Amino acid sequence: MRGGRRRAGPLVAAVALCLTLAAGLAPPHPAAASALAPKMGLVTQTPYSVAADGTIEVVLSVPSTIDLAAAPNATLVVTAYRPVTTRVEVSEAQTGDLTRPADSVDLPVAQLGHPAADQLAATITLETTTRTPPALQLPKAGLYPVLFELQNDGDVLAELTTFVHRLPSATEPAEVSLPVAIAMTTKSPVVIDDDALVVVDEATLTEMTRLADLLEASPVPITVRVPPALLNAVAAHGTDGAALAARLAAGLARNDLISSPRYPLDPSQAAAAGQHDLYTQWLRDGEDDLTAFTSSLSSSDVVIMDGPLTPDGGSLLRDLGARLVVTTPKIFDALPDSTGIFTDLSQIVNIRVASGETVDLAITDRELATTLQRHTTTPTLTGIAVITHLLAYRQEIVDSSRDLSGNANGNPARHGVTLGTSDLSLPQADTYRAIATLLAETPGLEPVSLETLGIRTDHLVLPPPHNEVTVGLPEEIDGTIEGRIATAEGLTATADGTAGMLPADDPRIEAWQQTISRFPTSALTDAQVEADAADLQQQFDTIRGSVEVTSNSSFTLTGRTTTMPIRLYNHGDVPLTVKVHMDSVKLTFPDGDILVTIPPQSYSAVDIKIEARTNNTFGVTLTVLTPGGDVLGEPVQMTANVNALSGMANLITGALLLVVLTWWVRHVRQSRRAHAATAAAARHPGRGNGNGDGDTGSTDGTNDASGAGLSPDAATSTLPPS
Repeated sequence: MRGGRRRAGPLVAAVALCLTLAAGLAPPHPAAASALAPKMGLVTQTPYSVAADGTIEVVLSVPSTIDLAAAPNATLVVTAYRPVTTRVEVSEAQTGDLTRPADSVDLPVAQLGHPAADQLAATITLETTTRTPPALQLPKAGLYPVLFELQNDGDVLAELTTFVHRLPSATEPAEVSLPVAIAMTTKSPVVIDDDALVVVDEATLTEMTRLADLLEASPVPITVRVPPALLNAVAAHGTDGAALAARLAAGLARNDLISSPRYPLDPSQAAAAGQHDLYTQWLRDGEDDLTAFTSSLSSSDVVIMDGPLTPDGGSLLRDLGARLVVTTPKIFDALPDSTGIFTDLSQIVNIRVASGETVDLAITDRELATTLQRHTTTPTLTGIAVITHLLAYRQEIVDSSRDLSGNANGNPARHGVTLGTSDLSLPQADTYRAIATLLAETPGLEPVSLETLGIRTDHLVLPPPHNEVTVGLPEEIDGTIEGRIATAEGLTATADGTAGMLPADDPRIEAWQQTISRFPTSALTDAQVEADAADLQQQFDTIRGSVEVTSNSSFTLTGRTTTMPIRLYNHGDVPLTVKVHMDSVKLTFPDGDILVTIPPQSYSAVDIKIEARTNNTFGVTLTVLTPGGDVLGEPVQMTANVNALSGMANLITGALLLVVLTWWVRHVRQSRRAHAATAAAARHPGRGNGNGDGDTGSTDGTNDASGAGLSPDAATSTLPPS
């Protein structure tokens, strides 16, 4: 929380309503007869804030319809009325509804000075404790309406109402100052043309010139927001632009400059699209741009809310350092849970951005907004009127809280007023100059920065249960950047792959990145984004389509391992680097993918090492890719005829088969001989029958005369058995 907690006085809820009615809705009160008289002009009034027994010097301009020479007995009657203590009373006095007179003095016109033919100069002496004819008695400190009437023989020829701020004497309580801050922002949109340049038109130059005038003339701090892109564009806009940029840089360096993204980017839309990092980067880039432009740091503590903001957008800003949001009454009144015209705008309220998370909110003054945005033909009187309103506001705060004895003890130092136009645009220079000049020298008012005001101002607390006022934000706003983000991400991937084909110093690489990076900004229209995206895609397609495979669609391998050249042609105008990939079921490629750089408008060959697993005809796929792995065009289908086992390989194979066949024949013959020898041994005469009597016959008659039991030699003999 910024500042301390302070309970609002009983009048807080009604203050804003009364002020609004007094400012423009209440009808004028009946005025004196002199209200119909022509108005004199207030050329100068010094001082506005005058000591208890000081003097006031005024110069009045007389309407051209009045001939002073024809009125030798004319008198300037100066009447002071009882002090006003509220803004309502100030407004009433401005419309001619004056309170009871406090004192008056008559000054013969013949004794007055004439700085010009149509002007009167008068000096009015003030007094406090006595009442004498030559002096005007202002018995206590306060804001006195003072009426100047030019009379002749009782007729009012012309009149003028102004105010005098009578300062406290040494015996009166000192005035506690009310902090006053000023906020503004430029409204010229950042527009990027088809050449990627920020547009600087006459309207932009006019507004920037007004800003330079305001910054140079302001004796009080201004909190201002200016897009970095516009400042840099103005600086690059010829000699006149450079001169204007120098004025702006000097003026901004003396004031408080609010941080802004490099290009316009709505925080709510960025948060909705999940682009927290993008917004953070753009904000930091914008801060760098502003620092380079003004040679001073910008601040992210203060945010101007001159448009819709979602809780997610507010949370993003809070995470990036925002501690005070400034907005207008019109925007504040429309927020969820807003207290509207019943809000004491001299105190801080909370914005709910997430569960348990809030950001401080300051609202610009409701009454003085229209004054700031109008030209004035009476700068002195305009300045006095505005400062009188602020001093009356200060007095209301003092009177809003009283102790048990009835003494006013409200503390204006714990409040703060923010001045700005109804949309926070730049005020009119002549009007602002008159107000700021008087503000800087008026006791009871303290010009401060918005950051200081946010730190020192209390939060608005409603009556029991004494909760701080907290308002919400709309959950959704119009517009989205999600489509642009998707387009940018797709093109970024394609750009990165294409960039790998080009030389590292090719200027197109950086140009692509810059073009794509700007897609989320509102400085580009949807049509521009679509056109830029189509142009980039065409560039990528042209580069990617520049590589052509010129090798034959079929080849023959006559060895188990061989090297085959692949020919590529580059139709482009710069060297292109690609990756060659080959794939087949029955072939292997030991070297894997191979990078090759092809000169412009030239052929290049890459040798592919191939190993065959078997003979046959196989399909081979040749794919050309970017170095990053993106496929370029359709893969080339090739045919490989593998005769890897012909010639010497066949001879070796035949020899091996012959060796195997010889071994097999020998094995068969040996097996047959072994079997025959075993059978002959069983029939040999010397071999018994196994019963011990030498009978070779079998008890079962199996060894008979057939000779089945004889040895092979005996079986084949023609001799009779022995």
